[in-house]
Amino acid sequence: MKKTKKAYEIVIDSIKEQIMNQELVLGQGLPPEREISEKLGVSRNSVREALKILTVMGVVSSRQGAGNYISGNFKGYMVDALSMMFMLDKLDYDQINQIRIGLEMQAYALAVKNAETKDIIELQEYVNALDQSTDNDEKTMYDKKIHYAIAKASGNVLIVNILDALSEVMDIFIFEMRREILRTEKRKGMLQEAHKQIVEYLLKRDVVNGQKALMKHFEMIDNIIHKEL
Repeated sequence: MKKTKKAYEIVIDSIKEQIMNQELVLGQGLPPEREISEKLGVSRNSVREALKILTVMGVVSSRQGAGNYISGNFKGYMVDALSMMFMLDKLDYDQINQIRIGLEMQAYALAVKNAETKDIIELQEYVNALDQSTDNDEKTMYDKKIHYAIAKASGNVLIVNILDALSEVMDIFIFEMRREILRTEKRKGMLQEAHKQIVEYLLKRDVVNGQKALMKHFEMIDNIIHKEL
């Protein structure tokens, strides 16, 4: 027996279909609630319920005085979902890091191919700032900026959003681990050298040695986290 759709599901499916058919695109406003209600033959309360769900999912946002629009703001939704997985499924650092390494290695390969001059300049600025900074929190910030810039240079929006969400989850649950990485001058020096090599090989468009440098960096972090360095 086919399950009867709830009224709010009809609204969600209608909006999803319009997105798939490119009748609705990023930044485009949705019709007023009354219009959606009349078109689909559902109550305005059902329309509001559907819009609330789509807002939580990051599909829809609202502007005061301008109504609802397609936002594609999925990062917050992914952070919340991953956070719940971390707590309920007892995910640990190793599991998160395994996903991160796989995505960053692919992001690097794509960045070697797709990075523009402005991307390289941005990365070099971050590496220099990391080198000159004497504040550990600031160093952590530039470390994250370097990895984010590589992901962005890949040109793959999905990789960027997932890595950004993973980084936020790591900040929420394992923030002290980030501080532990920078606890000694030896570690700071190793971190700096690793990032220099990663960016230098990207500049040379050398994906093989660049990925080796990136993997060496991750292995160093892993050894620190597991108290082997």
